[in-house]
Amino acid sequence: MKRSILSAVAILILWGAPMPARADVLDWFLPHSADWKFIQSTGGLRILPPQIIDGKMLLPVLYDASGLSQITCKPSALNSGIVVDKIKVRRSSDVLVIRVSTCLRKDMGSTEGAGHIHYADLSGIPPGTYQVFYGRANDPYTILGQIDIK
Repeated sequence: MKRSILSAVAILILWGAPMPARADVLDWFLPHSADWKFIQSTGGLRILPPQIIDGKMLLPVLYDASGLSQITCKPSALNSGIVVDKIKVRRSSDVLVIRVSTCLRKDMGSTEGAGHIHYADLSGIPPGTYQVFYGRANDPYTILGQIDIK
């Protein structure tokens, strides 16, 4: 009960704070797109060949937002309360660009969004060979590889 009262008081104080301070607090609770620097600080990201799961074409993505796993580089940040919300994918001709959307763990006992493997939905993307990038197309620093969609 005391913690609930303290939380309510903190929210009221922050609500009266200038807008930039409020925006930072609200960002904790809303999903946001992770930039490349964040991805690298939490151990990197790797794509695997597309798979059909439950009739949908999916791109498996190895990534751990907690920073507890080394996927492509050594993690330099720990985020025990942050999990993957969604892997977004965008197509432009023969290029796919993915982004990881992260959020605060909804329930600290929950494993939803945690772990190493997540999936980007490739439904609606025509068969072909695609270069895959993180964040923006044709950035030589964020190329993740090439995939074939059959």
